Amino acid sequence: MQKFTLGVAFASLLISTLAVYQSRSISAFAAPKELGDKAWREERAYPPLVFTSRAVLECSISSSKPGRQTMHTVSGQGFEFDMSMLPIKDGAVEVRSPGMRYKFTAFPSDRIPAEFKGIGKGTIMQMKAEVEVDVKRFTQPAGPGTEIRFDASQINADAAYVEFTGLFVRAADQKRFPFRVLFGSVTDGGGVVVPSGPADVTGLLSKMVNLGSLARPAGVTTAMYEAEDGISDLK
Repeated sequence: MQKFTLGVAFASLLISTLAVYQSRSISAFAAPKELGDKAWREERAYPPLVFTSRAVLECSISSSKPGRQTMHTVSGQGFEFDMSMLPIKDGAVEVRSPGMRYKFTAFPSDRIPAEFKGIGKGTIMQMKAEVEVDVKRFTQPAGPGTEIRFDASQINADAAYVEFTGLFVRAADQKRFPFRVLFGSVTDGGGVVVPSGPADVTGLLSKMVNLGSLARPAGVTTAMYEAEDGISDLK
């Protein structure tokens, strides 16, 4: 996954949304085994709800032990959750002095109690996190192979790609909401990344990163599908 700019990220989100919306395109996608084809199509009969919000994301994750990820929506409509994460398996770090980048995919260890402001409380039943961050400057006091530190000002403005894709089920009525969450510009925060070795291209041992703060939260866009009943046919 090569998604280095926020513009490309949002274009990708829009294209995928339109593709699923069109009935001819829907037939190209297979419904999950646990969901009938009719119900799957009903969820995608209309364009998704699109929410904008400001949020704080805190993530501590490792390749050798479980991690933790929390999201707090400060304003607007968005998720609130606190989840345990499985160890990552595909983390990569690339040092390109004076900058660097890291990327990985990650998965929660179990279903997650969550709340989406404007939708209600429920459970995240499925989820994948995709992360790719490009840093224009960093500090590494102990030298190659040791921890790399950076703050929000050192992250390339359009190159902090954090995407969550999954399924949220509302507790009140068991209604399903397939979702995609995309973090935008990072206004505050920072992180520590530990590479697995001194090479310029190597694995990712661990990382602790905060995106945004209560005072300066990060921008977030969320798209959610929802089945709708009682839509009138107009004449």
